[in-house]
Amino acid sequence: MLRPLPLLALSLALLAARPTAAQPRENEPALEGIGDLADAIVELTTRKWEGARTPAPPPSPRPAADYRLDSELAPLHVHASARVPVPVAEAALAHLEEAAAFFDAEGWEAPLPDGSLGGSPGFDLYLTPTGALAEARSDGRELSSLLDAHLAHAVVDEGLRGDELRVAVGTAWGQAVGLRLDPAEAAGWRRATGAYLAWRWTGRFGPADGLEAIQRAPWQPWIAAPVEPLEEPVLDDGGEGGGLLLAMLSQRHDGGSGAFVRGLWQLTRQRTWDGIDLRADPDLWQALEHAVDQSGQQLEAQLEDFAVARWFLGARDGHAIFPALRGLPDAAAPTPLYEVALADLPEHTAASPELAPYGTVYALVDVRGHPARSRLRAWLRGEYGVEWAFSASRLDASGAELGRLSAPPRADDGRSYLPVELTPDTTHVMLAATNLSHRLPDADDPDPNARAVRMIFDLVQD
Repeated sequence: MLRPLPLLALSLALLAARPTAAQPRENEPALEGIGDLADAIVELTTRKWEGARTPAPPPSPRPAADYRLDSELAPLHVHASARVPVPVAEAALAHLEEAAAFFDAEGWEAPLPDGSLGGSPGFDLYLTPTGALAEARSDGRELSSLLDAHLAHAVVDEGLRGDELRVAVGTAWGQAVGLRLDPAEAAGWRRATGAYLAWRWTGRFGPADGLEAIQRAPWQPWIAAPVEPLEEPVLDDGGEGGGLLLAMLSQRHDGGSGAFVRGLWQLTRQRTWDGIDLRADPDLWQALEHAVDQSGQQLEAQLEDFAVARWFLGARDGHAIFPALRGLPDAAAPTPLYEVALADLPEHTAASPELAPYGTVYALVDVRGHPARSRLRAWLRGEYGVEWAFSASRLDASGAELGRLSAPPRADDGRSYLPVELTPDTTHVMLAATNLSHRLPDADDPDPNARAVRMIFDLVQD
């Protein structure tokens, strides 16, 4: 963005730009070097882009199709091969119409019309085989847009039926919206947004039930990088983990209306005036940190709270911290990495898998039958180079949270300690350790800040 030139610089620049016919008159001194001076002042007073760049999403060829169905309600089209029964394509078109109306009512911008790239003027969805089940693919840059934007089409696996087909349509639509709003954003965030929007519309985070996989391995990253930085492969290929993160952020900041997530995408929008690669800053992680900071809170503190909130999902959602997230499958309850019985204390756990930045591991200590006036002592021993969040929640026999204790994160020190007073109604203690890293992740690149932890438990009596 160019700042207004000071009056002196503007005047000098205009003088330097006079036509050659306007030469000084005889005996009138020339202003030697005025052009160089004007250039120097403009150079000093003009802001330059010095942020990160990222390659634009490559355009994808359109899949082959044997027939097309056109909506009578909106510029929407479904293409399919002869392998797809017409009633299935008709169902996909009905879902596409419903999704477009739903998200328009919520205030989301629709994917851009593609100028008949698919033989039709509106937005195209193709029913064809795809391992992703649902995705949006770029058609290239929209040159008439003031801000960076890509045209896109949707691809949904032709084998999906029923509710899975509906969820897939919502997922693909959400990803296409991301290509319109900020094509420089990482594909992981587009998948997360597609999963989040599918959940808002259908109550499911994606057609592949990837949320259950990420909850079984909660140390994985919320937003998957294109190349896995961890020892184990990233499970959340469909973005369901990131969709859950966006859902919790929405519940925290806008009461579930979705306005906060829409605002995050608006904060990332920009225009690449020069070069081929797109301007990548600010990205969604940066926009998120800024938005949370403006609310008077800290992102790290919220992520620690979310680590506890995600414990109460699925089979445990009778005690959900965010009631709107109730109703997920039982398997969406995260699995504790360590389960310790009272008779096992004291206990030194083995090292955990490496936790990605903002990933969490859980321990569940069964303290039923604990002596009166006893205390569970818990130590965290995390690898160095990152900050660690460490919290303990006392649970009653029904699994409800009775109270919580958190250790303050310490920079460059992976040691934390929590003394948990065991009241008579405490039957279990759930402990959560979260890698807070030392910087924001970048969803475009593998993150080298994955670290492992160990925990130590014992019981003392006053």
